[in-house]
Amino acid sequence: SDAADAVLEHSRRTEEVLTRFSAAAAEGLAVVRQSPFHRHELPNVMAYADLSAPLDHASRNLRVLARRCVVSLWRQEPVPTAYLDLMDQLAEVVRFMAIELKARRLPTGARKRLVAVGDASSHVELVESISAVVILAQLRSLVVDLLMVTGMDQMESTDALPPPR
Repeated sequence: SDAADAVLEHSRRTEEVLTRFSAAAAEGLAVVRQSPFHRHELPNVMAYADLSAPLDHASRNLRVLARRCVVSLWRQEPVPTAYLDLMDQLAEVVRFMAIELKARRLPTGARKRLVAVGDASSHVELVESISAVVILAQLRSLVVDLLMVTGMDQMESTDALPPPR
């Protein structure tokens, strides 16, 4: 429960960082559009600005996922090991994406791994626990958001995940 609480608190702090990122991206776009000396930078600045919405959505879905994990632990509701394994796999991909973004690269190299996590999430057993259902749904939503961070659009990202079976 302490680990889940820590993730939830960390994700809340991320909201402030994302707000500053969005503001900086908007300001950067304004400067590039107004200045003939910086207009050549427009594609790069737009690429960063385009990350703002999917990063915000991913952050919100992560908070919902973390809250549901806390509730599940508090209520001692079982979550299938397969769901926990998916979260571990997704965490590994997110670490890679963070490295790529920090190096100012679009994390396109994460797409195959994200699709693999999404595909695997469609093959896990669906259980009746509300916490487990929410955890799986949020995990799948997070995969879609992260696919958008790699540069895919909403439809491509959603279509990349087969429906649960």
